[in-house]
Amino acid sequence: MATNKNARLRYEALDKCLSNFSRRYYIEDLQKACCDYLTKELSIDTTVSKRQVYADMKEMETSPSMQAPIKAYQDGQRKYYRYSKEGFSIVDLTDEELLGLEATVNMLASFRGMPQFDWMTDIIRKLKKKYKVSENKRNILSFDSNVDLRGIDRFKELFNFIINEQPIKITYEPFGKSAFDAEIHPYYLKQYNNRWFILGYNPEYKDISVFALDRIKKVESLNVDFIQDTLIEDPFDYFFDVIGTTIPNHGDIEKVILKFSPKRYQYVLAKPIHHTQKTDDNTLTATIEVIPNKELEAIILGFGKDVEVLEPEHLRNEIIEIMKESCKKYGLLKNDCKSPQ
Repeated sequence: MATNKNARLRYEALDKCLSNFSRRYYIEDLQKACCDYLTKELSIDTTVSKRQVYADMKEMETSPSMQAPIKAYQDGQRKYYRYSKEGFSIVDLTDEELLGLEATVNMLASFRGMPQFDWMTDIIRKLKKKYKVSENKRNILSFDSNVDLRGIDRFKELFNFIINEQPIKITYEPFGKSAFDAEIHPYYLKQYNNRWFILGYNPEYKDISVFALDRIKKVESLNVDFIQDTLIEDPFDYFFDVIGTTIPNHGDIEKVILKFSPKRYQYVLAKPIHHTQKTDDNTLTATIEVIPNKELEAIILGFGKDVEVLEPEHLRNEIIEIMKESCKKYGLLKNDCKSPQ
């Protein structure tokens, strides 16, 4: 490869595009990819002409050190470019990188028992073939998985849309409501309580929207410019103040104090409810600082009789009302929900 840094960076950018068989890259896309990559790596705005991109691809094809099998594919009046040989790359790995890749392959192999990650089998095969890495035949990791989970068949498709920065239109049908269409610029997939959710920018609301995969009825790509993520960026920070995936509009962070039975208190010590949790062994209480949402209510209700909400008052009252409704269903409203004598 060329020793000139700018040329090397352009080749790397083109290599990433040309080896991506999940997206079609036209000359304008290759030009933009080179500009974006150089700007990112050099920390200065950089422009690359189409003429330069054509020259770079020619050099990649003819250079003895690269010999890239680049092919132009006709698409109507336009052409898109990619390698004619799937799995080809001009980038070589160091011995240290190969060791890291071998460890990664072993980790990925552990996902193959999970239906949503069956597609990794093909990735593992390609990595092993291309880089001559080995694989630990014994499965040493296990993950919770619901083989009957609806919508999980869309995982790979949505994953690719995120990776390729492809805007999409989804048809979504909430529980008990009519289906609707939404334009989404997908950024992130998140699992919570054994359900998968996709998060992305929604131009209609100019904010992040969250959709459960099991309620998505249809997905199609959109021919619009992708809106880059400036809202989520770091998922851990984005969800820092909530449990689960629901961030209530105009919600405020509150101090939630929960008192537990002695037996359940030990469970909460071993498995904190939230990363802000602070405990008091004398009072058997756990204090967290979160924006209250439905997921928090579900966790509290899941502890049953072993927990009492001390603060805030409105959350305590909400749990009381939910429990009263539960009592009604079992005909136990009399005597303050106590069993009839």
